[in-house]
Amino acid sequence: MSRAVQPLKGAAVTAVAVLVCHLILSAGYAAARAQSRANSDDSWIPDEIHLVTFVLGILLVMPLLLWAGMRILRERGNYLLIIVGSLLWLLGAGYNLNHLKYTPGAHLPVPLLAGMVAVGALLAPASRLFR
Repeated sequence: MSRAVQPLKGAAVTAVAVLVCHLILSAGYAAARAQSRANSDDSWIPDEIHLVTFVLGILLVMPLLLWAGMRILRERGNYLLIIVGSLLWLLGAGYNLNHLKYTPGAHLPVPLLAGMVAVGALLAPASRLFR
């Protein structure tokens, strides 16, 4: 039973992780835009907000949520999902980050978000091969 449900678990955990990371990125860059509008002089605060948003939304939270989500669902040894999923998020979201940085109310491309969920569904059962 667990083997048949693993792709669904991987897709669900990846979808939640993508949603949370996307919200972090959207909120962080909205705060940076608001701060730069409020301070018309060259302030370092928007740059700091950009850096914190990038680190949290792209580098730190994705692997942590993938690992924690799969552990909560009682799946072990998901290193392939965590490593490849995080690397793909870094490349995909990092490449499309300008959409969020400069455009209020923008979202990352839907094919990227859907592709991440599909990768999570495919990598969850494949992770068992590398235990």
